[in-house]
Amino acid sequence: MKKLLFLVLLISAFLTVVLFADAEKKEEKAETSDKTIARGLTTIEIPHSATVKGALDKKVIEEHVRKILPKLRFCYENGVRKHPEIAGIVVLDFVIQPTGDVSEAKVATTTMNDSGVEKCVADQVGKIRFPASKDAGTVVDNYSFVFRNAVVEEKVSDNNKTFLWSDRSPEKMTWNDAVNYCKNLSEKGSGGWHLPNIDELRKGIIGCSKTESGGECRVSEKNGCLSSECKNPKGSCSCERIAKGSFYSANCDEDNIALWSSSTLSDNPDSAWGIVYYSAMVGSNKKSGKFYARCVKEVDLKEESVSHETPVIMGALNRCTIDSYVRKSVGKIGQCYENGLAKDKKLAGRVVINFIISASGDVSSAKVQRTTMGNAEVENCVAGVIKKIKFPAPKGGGIVIVNYPFVFKPEKK
Repeated sequence: MKKLLFLVLLISAFLTVVLFADAEKKEEKAETSDKTIARGLTTIEIPHSATVKGALDKKVIEEHVRKILPKLRFCYENGVRKHPEIAGIVVLDFVIQPTGDVSEAKVATTTMNDSGVEKCVADQVGKIRFPASKDAGTVVDNYSFVFRNAVVEEKVSDNNKTFLWSDRSPEKMTWNDAVNYCKNLSEKGSGGWHLPNIDELRKGIIGCSKTESGGECRVSEKNGCLSSECKNPKGSCSCERIAKGSFYSANCDEDNIALWSSSTLSDNPDSAWGIVYYSAMVGSNKKSGKFYARCVKEVDLKEESVSHETPVIMGALNRCTIDSYVRKSVGKIGQCYENGLAKDKKLAGRVVINFIISASGDVSSAKVQRTTMGNAEVENCVAGVIKKIKFPAPKGGGIVIVNYPFVFKPEKK
């Protein structure tokens, strides 16, 4: 079988509040000032994973939730002013009393990690006045609001750049060896790699708002804070130890992995900054010590033979879990490609599959979102394979929305 190459690019969440499919068309008819406010919202729809138990019909609940959309936008915009790249899904549980009042609205699970936005969304839902019912109240579970950051998406599109990670070095090494390892690396078809500085390395952290890119940890080459004092105040550059089977690493590095950055401590030239993933800690180590290396490079998308779209996962399953289940089906996905290659020896391209994982772990829908291949038979075959995968049930319920890119090209002879 010819070699199938599929790339999983760095996943970055985008913002969307999900409620009604036709909202996007209505947004386009809005006034210019309204478009500015709604810039981060594209579609609004209530996911099928939401469950309604009681007197009120789901459609009635949808209609009333939709009315508070401008207030939810306000919650979002306030959050974006403080943290421009926040994104994710906020899942609420709430109870509607027979009077129509909401007696309880709480965040069941979230991937946004912005307590201000999450509380604001819950508060606004808690203020909705639903129709009164003569019977018992209504319990609503797993009502998901997915926030997509269109501003971040525009930035990706405008600068035509993408940030690529190499595989992790096969063994630990000193800092000097790590610098040379990246400088001399030839991977994924080319060189041009470098050991990331601490700001670049922090882009590989997920789930720890303190040390993620732009988090409260002050250690930063861009901001000129590289002294040992920059780790203060205490606790600002780490999170709680990660649970087994979970990851703070966007690249699926296990909790015992530590990576070097190229950034030297300004008050100790014999030490350099790095990251330890068991607590997403930004810390330092003597350069004579040994960490792993993971190299980076920036790629100009205009020079790529295939178009680029930033992949995204929104929901309560991490990338590493999703990757592991998709990879189990790589043989079937490869067969889809082989069948097409038998008819067209030059067949190649990138296929982005959009799929939704339901609260049970089943894939409720899988479709081709974008492709440069131009072969519907292969593309639909890949989507069909994804549709049959059984994932773990997302923690706390709710849905997981995934855009997963596959890059196909025939093996060079």
